[in-house]
Parts: sequence; C-alpha cells; structure tokens
Amino acid sequence: MLQILKTQKTARKWRPLICVPLLVSVLLANGQPAIPKFETFLPVSLNTGISPVSYPPSTAQVNPMLPKDLNREQNYRMMQQAGMTVPGPTNSRQASMADVKAVLNEEKESEAAEINERRLSAFQNNVNQFLQLNPDSFSIMRAVYLSESAFYDNPPSFAAFESAFKQSAEMVKQILKKEGLSQKDNLSINYAIQELYHHSNEFYDSSMKRTYVKRKFRYDLNDFLGEKDWTKMFVTKLLQTGTGQCHSLPLFYLCLAEQLNAKAYLSLSPNHSFIQFFDRNGNRYNFEATNGNLVSQSWLMGSNYVTAAALKSKVYLDTLSSRKLYAQCLGDLLLSYLEKTGHYDDFSSWLTKKILTIDPANITALMEQANLSQIIFGRELKAAGNPSENEYLRFPRLNSAFQQYIASKEKVDQTGYQQMPKEVYQAWLKSLNDEKQRQINDDERERMEREVKKLQKVHSRLSNNSRG
Repeated sequence: MLQILKTQKTARKWRPLICVPLLVSVLLANGQPAIPKFETFLPVSLNTGISPVSYPPSTAQVNPMLPKDLNREQNYRMMQQAGMTVPGPTNSRQASMADVKAVLNEEKESEAAEINERRLSAFQNNVNQFLQLNPDSFSIMRAVYLSESAFYDNPPSFAAFESAFKQSAEMVKQILKKEGLSQKDNLSINYAIQELYHHSNEFYDSSMKRTYVKRKFRYDLNDFLGEKDWTKMFVTKLLQTGTGQCHSLPLFYLCLAEQLNAKAYLSLSPNHSFIQFFDRNGNRYNFEATNGNLVSQSWLMGSNYVTAAALKSKVYLDTLSSRKLYAQCLGDLLLSYLEKTGHYDDFSSWLTKKILTIDPANITALMEQANLSQIIFGRELKAAGNPSENEYLRFPRLNSAFQQYIASKEKVDQTGYQQMPKEVYQAWLKSLNDEKQRQINDDERERMEREVKKLQKVHSRLSNNSRG
C-alpha cells in the first residue's frame, strides 16, 4: 500500500497546467464523469458531471405498534398485563442499530479504499503504456489519449478516439481539394486545419452519401478553467462537444496535424498555449486556437507576464521539442491524477521525478515538487511548535524540510515563471477583439494567404502537367 500524504488541495499554492488557476476544486471522492460519446458533426451537450456511488441505505427504526391501529393497541395492553416484552425500539435494539451503522461505515470506507485502488491501478497502467513511447519520436494522439483516459472509470476506447481524428482529417483533405492545395505541403495543411477553427465547413460522408455541416470549434466560456469539471480540460471533451479552451484546442490541432503528416508545434505563454508552424521559407506563424486567428508575437508578449528570464529559459513563446512535449503530456497525466485523488502520494512523487528526468525544466513537475515540499515543511514547522526561522537549526527535520522547500522554489523561480491572475488572463484574451489588434491579426492572415495563393498556383500547374 502507498503511504498517503493526506492533504487538501487548498494547501497547494501553484497549479501549473495551461489555462488552470492556482487552485482547482477537488472532484467528489466517489464521483465519476459520464462516458464521453464523440459527436463529430453534430456536437451535443452531454452530462459530464459527477455520478455519485450508491451505498446501501441505512435501516430506519420502525415501531411496529402504530398508534392509529386499534387491534395493535389492544395487543400491546394485553402483552403488558401479561408481563411480556413489548416489541419496539428498546435499548438493545438501539444498540444493534448502532452496530449496523458502524458496519455500514466500515463498508463505505472499504469501498472507498477499493475505488482509490482501482483509480491508482488505472493511472499506473496508463503511465506504463506512456513510458513505452519514445520521447524523441512518439504519437501525440496516443499520448493525449493516455493522459486523459485514466481519469474515467469507463473511458472511450482508443479506436473511437482515433476514429474521430480520422474523420476530421478526411474533412481537411476535402478542404485542401476544394482550395486546390497539395496534401503534402506543410503550410497548405496548416491553413486547411485552421479552417475548422475559422468557420463552419461542409463535409461529404461517402459512406452515408450525405453532406453535413460541421460547426467551427468554439471557445467554451462555461467553466473554461476546469474549476468545476476537470474534463473541460480534455481533448476528449472537445471531440464530444465541439467546444474547448486553450489547453484542448491546440492539442487537438497537433493530433490532427499528425494524422495529416504535417508539422506544427505547441508553444506556451503564461496560463496559455498556442500553435506555431512555419512555411517553406522558414517564416513563423502563431495560431491562436481559441478564436481561430493568426496573432502577432507582440500580442503574445503583451500580457507583461512574459519575463526576460522565461524567454531566456525558453519556457515561453518557443516551440516545444518532441521531448518537452512528451513531458508536457505526462505532466497533464500527473495533474489529472492529483485532481482525481485530491492528495500527493508515493505514485505522484515518483511520477514528478520521472518527468524531470525527461525534461528537467518542465514547469508542471517543478511546481508540483515545490508544492509537496512546502506541505512537508509546513507539517514539520507545526510539529516543532512554529518556531521562528532563526531557530530552525535546533530542529533537524524542520531545517531539512525548509532547505528542500527553498531549493525547489528557487528552481521554479529560475525558469522565470509567473502566474497570471485569472482576471488579467481574461482581459488579455479579450484584447484580441480590440480594433488595432484585429488589424494586426488580419495582416498576419493576409501574410499567410499570400503564400497559400502561391502554393495554389504551383499545385495547379503540377496537376495540369500530370494530366497532360
């Protein structure tokens, strides 16, 4: 059995996941989101909340001698006159009811322990599969699935997950054909993927011989930080509803690009993630998946939470290498485990260290390491009677815990990471709609479209030559 470090999440000061605030609510201990069903063409709203586990109902005390029953009242008096025991809630019965309640409580505790064991087993199984992937060359779709599916007691199959992406890939191919673009050019494919975010599109299903309208992906304004429902962070949820936020929308983009053999990269900014890609001339483009527009580098830096240290350490605004992306997905799995269980334990501690062996600068793992060391320090401080800092040397355990906390916090500080307040983040996203910023974004899109038109001409000429 794991030695559990039982602590409430309210004690954790940092939450490093993209688009997630410092503190997130703990899911009900025995709750479970509904199994998602992917609706690619007609997004539907399904209940993804918590379904409580049912426990055996407690037995209520019932007095068989009902006051309105004349026959029973007569029997009651006769039994009393004869010196017989009157049935009813006597002290001995009350004692037995207390025993029943105690047994029920033990059953609840036992069932809760079994649930926790099953959850741990599910996460361990996914981590084992995850670690079989090569960090320098892996399937992002497989990694995203593994990072999310353990959160569900009955997750969707990988085949269903993959099928949803194949349908979207087929739609992109139809867009490429309609636009007269090659399925082998990187800029063309990225342009076509962005059409799914930019506006609604028609899709012809050859198997059904019908044309569907696929609504564009939309930003989910309802609980976009996943404070009430952690699955709002998932690509699984995006596939289910057609709505997402700045964590799931870019990851979907990467999975779809992988299906189409295109190159795109995840990039981070404070509390945010977005897509970067390049054309054949090496020109960089920044795609903001939350509103389907290309954005400028100046806007990405405009929040004032991108520090010089973060730029130097390449925490922000740089493309994540395959290895860093692998660690990022493994960090998502770690955060889902902590959200699911509500505490740190040996497994989460081991996984945190494992992530840091893959990417020593992974901000998720560094911050969770600092969170845990702060909790341990707080406990040792309380156990020592809350002495002042200049007295820590008198308490070896306390002093050691304090030094570990300071060291872990310094590692986070060295990355230049800064947490953007929720209200500042919201204002920053809204600034995309400012007139001046819209004009800059339009200029970025026009820059890409000029290159796309050149590719259309090249593809048209090659197609004509091949037919000739």
